Amino acid sequence: MGDTQARREDRAADRIQVAGAADRERESAGGDPKHTILLGDHQIRLPDGLTVTDWTIEKVRWQNPRIRTFLGCIRLLGGVLESNYAILHCSPERLQEIWRKVCQVGELIRTEMAPLLAAPSRFPALEEARQRAELSLGMLSDSVLTDLEKFTAEVSGRQLLKVRKLLCVSIGKMHGFLQDAFGEIMANDPRSFHDADYFLSRRFPQDLEEAEWLHATVSRLAEFLDRMDPDRARRLSVLAADVAREKSLPVGRTWGQATEFLQELIDVLTPKLKEVLALRGIRFYEMEILDRYAMEIPTQCRVLLELHATGRRAIDNMKGAFDGSLPEREQSVRDLESCHAAVAARLVELMREIDTELQDLNAFVPIWLDGITKRRALLLKSHLEKREEAADRNAARNLGSLK
Repeated sequence: MGDTQARREDRAADRIQVAGAADRERESAGGDPKHTILLGDHQIRLPDGLTVTDWTIEKVRWQNPRIRTFLGCIRLLGGVLESNYAILHCSPERLQEIWRKVCQVGELIRTEMAPLLAAPSRFPALEEARQRAELSLGMLSDSVLTDLEKFTAEVSGRQLLKVRKLLCVSIGKMHGFLQDAFGEIMANDPRSFHDADYFLSRRFPQDLEEAEWLHATVSRLAEFLDRMDPDRARRLSVLAADVAREKSLPVGRTWGQATEFLQELIDVLTPKLKEVLALRGIRFYEMEILDRYAMEIPTQCRVLLELHATGRRAIDNMKGAFDGSLPEREQSVRDLESCHAAVAARLVELMREIDTELQDLNAFVPIWLDGITKRRALLLKSHLEKREEAADRNAARNLGSLK
């Protein structure tokens, strides 16, 4: 089917070349060549020195096939656009499906898109866009496609983890290249000068929605950590110092408050971290950092609670065995103190580890949020700049047509 379409386009281009001979003869004889193309109700003026025939040949042979290839790759990749967290934790079957589609997109970029982007354009603006796309493709080839080609189409069990990590990086880079290059090439297509915003903003609403969602979710996480920080200092830092000094298990209201705080970390903080991990806008290195906190903090909290409960049961059993002679009872007291000290030391170690993790997380999230804010601002700035550039081009072309 693809070969048939290509042959049809070649025949059409040959007919256009023959039909354009008359235009060139009229131009050399002093006639007025056709420099505008009609698109709907819009008359689009072509750059000086280029005719409708020139554009039609390029459109049929190169530009339209480029657009079809870009759209085909974008549609294929759109079916496997998952968050990094989902890729790292999906089933092997789903991973194989994602891997096959990504490899298919990589092959299309190599075999179909690269030759189309290598063909120069006679239209200056479109040629600049093509050169930038070709340069981006070269960087994508060196950083992504070469790594993908090191693996076979079917991934073995031993390679699953490597493939998961490779996909987390590759899908984002391939998707960014396809969207950016396609948007720029379409923006410089002569047919899009009257409405370049349409092409430039096709992906923008979804990108902006994902950026806003990530920003809002991380903002809520930062606010929660700020509210929780005074409780952390009181119920972990101060308590750990008291237990280390007294060398005995905390009991009563003090430990009850600490238990409530630890349970809040498990039931409230951990779901908030996992909610952020599931978002598409999160980057791979950010996900690795956050995933560590999401795993370690609740695990340490559960170990701390279980250790305290086990220590209390052991101490209560030892207290119930205070029988026998005075030397035996004195030995039991010494054993009880030793048990208190041993369990308390481990409790202090765990509380300080959790305390440090929370302080690190509380320091990381505002820095991360600032980075997300800047990325969102760049996204908005890029969109506004493209709107302004399109408006400037429209105004310049309207003035040119009036002259």
